[in-house]
Amino acid sequence: MEPHSHSPLDSAAKNAERSTPALSRRKLLSALGAAGLAIATGGELLAAPKQADAQAPASTALYNVKDFGASGSQRYDVDDTLAIQSAIDTAAAYGGIVYIPAGMYFLRSPLRLRANVTLLGAGSSSILRAAMNKFALITVTAAQHVTISKLALQGMGSFNNNSMPRQECGVALEQAVDVQITDCVFSQIDNGVVSSLSDQVYVNNCTFDSLIGTLDIDTQGFGIWCSEASRHQLESNRFNMLFQPCITLSKGSTRSLIANNNMTECYQSGILLTAKPDEKPCELNTISGNLIEKFKNPSNKTGYTYGIRLQGYCTDNQIQSNRIYNIEDVGISLEGQAANQKERPHHNHISNNVLRAAGRTGISLVNSYANQLRHNSIHESTADGIALATSGKDAGSYCDRNQVAHNSLNDSVKAPIRIVDSRCGDNIVLGNYGERNGDKIIDKGTDTVTSYL
Repeated sequence: MEPHSHSPLDSAAKNAERSTPALSRRKLLSALGAAGLAIATGGELLAAPKQADAQAPASTALYNVKDFGASGSQRYDVDDTLAIQSAIDTAAAYGGIVYIPAGMYFLRSPLRLRANVTLLGAGSSSILRAAMNKFALITVTAAQHVTISKLALQGMGSFNNNSMPRQECGVALEQAVDVQITDCVFSQIDNGVVSSLSDQVYVNNCTFDSLIGTLDIDTQGFGIWCSEASRHQLESNRFNMLFQPCITLSKGSTRSLIANNNMTECYQSGILLTAKPDEKPCELNTISGNLIEKFKNPSNKTGYTYGIRLQGYCTDNQIQSNRIYNIEDVGISLEGQAANQKERPHHNHISNNVLRAAGRTGISLVNSYANQLRHNSIHESTADGIALATSGKDAGSYCDRNQVAHNSLNDSVKAPIRIVDSRCGDNIVLGNYGERNGDKIIDKGTDTVTSYL
């Protein structure tokens, strides 16, 4: 398609051609501005030389994969991997933008994205689709300053699950730094984004819808899964009908922000923070401003579905200003193992959240200590508004020194606040208020400082 003589993208491209070799990738994207959205209408507009010039300045920083032989023809028997990889490798020599026009591009092996490269599509019409099972469509390993934007990523599901160690996902990051994943759609694939040992990863305005999975296989159906992640920002994403947690931070993930995401009609946790006793804690993370609603428990297990769940060694996290509606089991849950006395949820702050119509309990603390629950609004819990409890009989089976203060609790079918047994000790329950609850505060704890509703 020939560019219009006075199109905004034409002007932006000409400006880019006049740029100096020092023009950075981000400045180039900024120069394209809103015109970048119109790339989809100019299949040949971002044409790059078919042969890379080793001395080429940054004026050749735009590379169209079709000029490297990519088909995008929706033909399963055509493998576009090598052509797209060639464009990526060429762009990596100087840093640049690899453009993927509208079309369906089948891949038979992962694309290896390299430092200082942007992979840019035309939106949901630019589809990367797996033609083999059990691999990541895009991998970023030990690279930095990478952007993935405006692409749809689709898989084919994983078969022979027990015999193949690799897991299918859209993007796999390992030891990556400064990676931006924006405006992408993940669907018909096992998992969305997997991040391991990576720093400063930004996932923004992406959609994770109807990922492949079942209740019985815990390697399929994750939206964003992070291990030993630091300084991640996971914001303004949409999750729908996922079998595993929408967002997981595990194994020492720290200083990350999970904010303003919309999660609806899923089956396990909206947000899960988890760390085992022999792992580093999940700590200093902020979970704020998320909407989590209409989660259903299709299993036969009690306590299967949660809005936000902190499990194990989780400390000093902020859970604030989230809206959690119609969760079939528990709205917010903190739970530790009785066998481990110290590595349990502690020093977490849960404040200013609105919880409505929890199928069991609004906020539940089990084997957790020294947490603060303040200024939360909890309505219409089928069981209790807030419950403090223990499980097991080992050294860590106690729930103590928690502060439950100034919460609003209304229309709880059973009790607004319940302290379950004598192993819940030295908890402070003050200044809470509400009405139309089935009972008053039920306190079977030890040495509780209490003022009644």
